[in-house]
Amino acid sequence: MLKKVYALVCLSVLFCSAVQPIGLAQSQGQESVIPTGTEIQLMLLDPVSSKLSEPGDEILAVVRRDVIVDGRRLLKEGTEVVGRVTLAEPARRPFKGGRLHIRFDRVRLEGEEQKISAVIKSASDFTRDEKVKSDGEGTLNGGKDGGKVLRNVGAAAGIGYVGVTIAILAGAAANGGGGGLYGNISQGGAIAGASVLGGSVVVGVFMTKGKEVRLDERAIIRVKLDRPVSLE
Repeated sequence: MLKKVYALVCLSVLFCSAVQPIGLAQSQGQESVIPTGTEIQLMLLDPVSSKLSEPGDEILAVVRRDVIVDGRRLLKEGTEVVGRVTLAEPARRPFKGGRLHIRFDRVRLEGEEQKISAVIKSASDFTRDEKVKSDGEGTLNGGKDGGKVLRNVGAAAGIGYVGVTIAILAGAAANGGGGGLYGNISQGGAIAGASVLGGSVVVGVFMTKGKEVRLDERAIIRVKLDRPVSLE
């Protein structure tokens, strides 16, 4: 009877060891290290903007998907990651997009913070259906906004047409006014009208700002570790 009990205990121990759940940080003799180059998806808990945010602002995010290394879950979904804004430059004219740099440098594990070093690869804001890529060093760039260019060129061209009409009328009057509106347009009036229209379009182009970098709550940020993370 004792032999049977002993055998059952041994089998239970072996079974429990075999089904040890993935997600334990480590077993004895194993080091829990997330290697350099590991990509991690984060979900923002705070909105951030190249126009409204300021350097030093703390940014909170959570791990969006489990981080698995060699079959072990070293970071689970929902783990908090802390970062801060290190650069926030609003968009400018002409075509200069906003710039935003966030440095995620801490991960919270069981109430304690562990240092990490990660560079942003890209950010996706699904509420705007936009994806923003980084410059390779982790800075997100707003780039150009084609829609604004067209709107501003259209507005400036509309103003320019008024100037063209004035130039044409002035040219016709200087040419004697006979023969109808277009029959007596002087060469000078035509050139002046074209210059006004062309100049207004150029103004429309140069009055256009670039795009801001705006990421709402729940935006997805993809980061890449540039140093290994040893979890204690």
